[in-house]
Amino acid sequence: DGRTKRNSLRGGAVASELSKRRAVAAIGIPVCIAVAYTGGVVFAAGLGVLAYLGVGEIGAMLGDRGSRHMNRVGALLAGLFPLAAFLFGPQAVGWLAVACLLGLLGFATLHIPPPEMPFQTAALTFTAVLYVGGLLSFGVSLREYLPERLEGTLLFFLPVVVTWVVDTAAYTGGRAMGRRKMAPAISPNKTVEGGLSGLLAGPIAAVTYAWIALPGFTASLGLGLLVVLGFMLAAAAILGDLVESSLKRECQVKDSSALLPGHGGLLDRMDSLLWTIPVAYFFIAMFA
Repeated sequence: DGRTKRNSLRGGAVASELSKRRAVAAIGIPVCIAVAYTGGVVFAAGLGVLAYLGVGEIGAMLGDRGSRHMNRVGALLAGLFPLAAFLFGPQAVGWLAVACLLGLLGFATLHIPPPEMPFQTAALTFTAVLYVGGLLSFGVSLREYLPERLEGTLLFFLPVVVTWVVDTAAYTGGRAMGRRKMAPAISPNKTVEGGLSGLLAGPIAAVTYAWIALPGFTASLGLGLLVVLGFMLAAAAILGDLVESSLKRECQVKDSSALLPGHGGLLDRMDSLLWTIPVAYFFIAMFA
């Protein structure tokens, strides 16, 4: 009876988690699509909010481990990157990065005593700002790459869809065939077989999505380059996931935050996208 009761409670907890995940997805996915389709300053501001919250999560995780981080300043600076990319183009990311580095070093030097490690504080803050805000800002450039609204939206979702497919393939492939650990010190559940499944799924997802949603773009880029792009996106998605897993291990937390019920934090949802979105933009800008 005790075992039956425990199994029942465990099943109820799983069902509750699944219902939370579905509720968040049911709200979040339509909102993301609508904001991306609207484009312009609305889309840039939306990515700015995500960057602000993402850097806030990093600051909170580091703070819990005793590492000093200029959380509010860093979050505000990160939120500026997508807006700068919209107003001045992708080259603004480099300009703003230099300004942030100088500003953070100067601010930390003037306001943090040497025993409290101002240089390290500025370095941690700058890395978080550039990692979340800087990388996410290329979503604006990718969305604006094609002038027509629907095509621009569909192009932005290319790395998003490929990332989701790679994630799913890596999970299912790992569950079905996983034997060898990929990075046991970082993420014990990830396997080499799961990673290979994701790498194989990436090109298939990229070609299929582009062929259905962006036939003109597919014709201009060509099948061979789409396969290469899909492979690069798959590799980037896997690395992005591992990087965030490593950060969470370093900070000894399970999730980056509890912001999204059933999903963890924003960084838990964006970890791979922070890699795949800039990879997609630079590849397309070079070869399309």
